[in-house]
Amino acid sequence: MSESGFSKEDYFYHSPIIFMGIFYLVLLVWTGICLLLMGSIEFSFGWPLARMIVIAFVMVYTWYFSLAISYKIGITEHGDIELTSFRRVVRVNAEVIGMVEGPKWAIIPYGFVRFRLEREKAYIFCCTTDADFEQYMQIMKAANPEMVLKGV
Repeated sequence: MSESGFSKEDYFYHSPIIFMGIFYLVLLVWTGICLLLMGSIEFSFGWPLARMIVIAFVMVYTWYFSLAISYKIGITEHGDIELTSFRRVVRVNAEVIGMVEGPKWAIIPYGFVRFRLEREKAYIFCCTTDADFEQYMQIMKAANPEMVLKGV
């Protein structure tokens, strides 16, 4: 550790691949069920069309949100944090993260961790009891002592 409180080298945490795979597999099954539901609705104007539009909207919105869930998070020697997802890469400084919230159920160590940034929220799927993740949180806390860790 350097005098500034965090490592002199870049550090990365990668979500457990098997659990990310299970998450997206469940999402694929859910999408298949939605498509079957949409296919079973007889196409006509009025209420059936409205139901198809609502189902399609929810399905697309869910995929849009799910593809933004980060699977890798890294911190550089300067305190810059990079959250990588399938849809985008969010780059911020550790000082702009106000709070890191763990999963709601403390008895289940796997879940989504929320990073509250200045204008948005970013999520990463992780195991909160993983030694690598705990080390990463210590490095982030050293980079930003004012950051609040809740349930992590």
